[in-house]
Amino acid sequence: MHVAIVGAGPAGSSAATFLARAGAKVTLLERAHFPRDKVCGDGLTPRSLWMLEELGLVARDAGPPAGGQAISRVYLASPGGVVVKAPMPAHVFGGRSAVVPRELLDQQLVQLATKAGATLREGVMVEGLALDEGGVTVSVRGGEPVRADVVLGCDGAPSVVRKALGAPDFPDEDAAFAVRVYYEGLSLSHPDAYAIFWEGELLPAYGWIFPLPNGRANVGVGLRTDRMRKAGLKLPELLDRFCAMPRASAELAGGQRVGRVRGHHLPFGTFARHLVWDRCLLLGDAAGFINPLTGEGIEFALESGKLAAETLVDAEGAGGFSRAHLAPYERRCSERFTHAFRQNGKLQRVFEHPRLIDNLMRSANRSQRVLDDLASVLLGEAPRVGPRLVAAVALGV
Repeated sequence: MHVAIVGAGPAGSSAATFLARAGAKVTLLERAHFPRDKVCGDGLTPRSLWMLEELGLVARDAGPPAGGQAISRVYLASPGGVVVKAPMPAHVFGGRSAVVPRELLDQQLVQLATKAGATLREGVMVEGLALDEGGVTVSVRGGEPVRADVVLGCDGAPSVVRKALGAPDFPDEDAAFAVRVYYEGLSLSHPDAYAIFWEGELLPAYGWIFPLPNGRANVGVGLRTDRMRKAGLKLPELLDRFCAMPRASAELAGGQRVGRVRGHHLPFGTFARHLVWDRCLLLGDAAGFINPLTGEGIEFALESGKLAAETLVDAEGAGGFSRAHLAPYERRCSERFTHAFRQNGKLQRVFEHPRLIDNLMRSANRSQRVLDDLASVLLGEAPRVGPRLVAAVALGV
């Protein structure tokens, strides 16, 4: 089995590592050259670290990947000034988290894939696909096409592979935009915490400050695409407003921005319905595997790589790579996380209303059970919202 993987980010490198270890021939096609940056919040949730353990990039119960900051707490600030300070929930994959710049993380992941036996081709611009009974031909700008049995689209958003397959674009209500910038020279009050801020003047946007080693931090804002277009907002200006607000400015005092503000499109898992074709699968951002509440996608990219690899190994054993042979991938993804995506898509409405956010944070401070429920929801680990969380939102109890 020869698998061509378009995109060598977390999804592509994860799939490449698992497939190469299973004996497949793997060609990773990456348009950039490593090390390369990727716009992201850089957060590694407990599920992300669990997947990195599965891949063998980090040892179980060890520290974060090289160049990362260990995260042990959350700091959540509501519009009305209610603050939740709590340890990362141990019930979610042990509660270990980290922040690692994608420039470092992605390079470590692709090195893991090549060590496993995958072939990496950098500086390759994929232009399209051609499917036939014998396989798939991947056309490459200015180079020889790549012939493979299967293609995995791991090329983010927007995805060349997704477009070539004829999958629809993500509608504005099922996507967001986020911008981030790095700061240095900081003395954060919570250097081991994910800090997330819901400011009344910025809603429905939210802001974050994620610490990095040596007084650095990833600072950004995110907003659903339809809300952004309707309000005519420019996210770099929104980021400036966030950084100037009292709570954020107190954290950023004395620091300096490093580099320029960069933005990224975030397709939500609420629209993750077009995953499988004959001889082709979509993974990670290209499939829309992003938590609609938090914009987190690394964990789902990593796991979709594992699920895709398992599906291809099974399909090869069954004798083919038709859509019918590859259909279990969609079921595996649905069982693991797409149900939670759709639930969290509905819960976005809660985080657009200051009073409801305040209610939820007050309840989380009073009740460990509500706090645990909230953590499970935000991390995409809750298959449904229970009555306890509903009461916390509606009544603040």
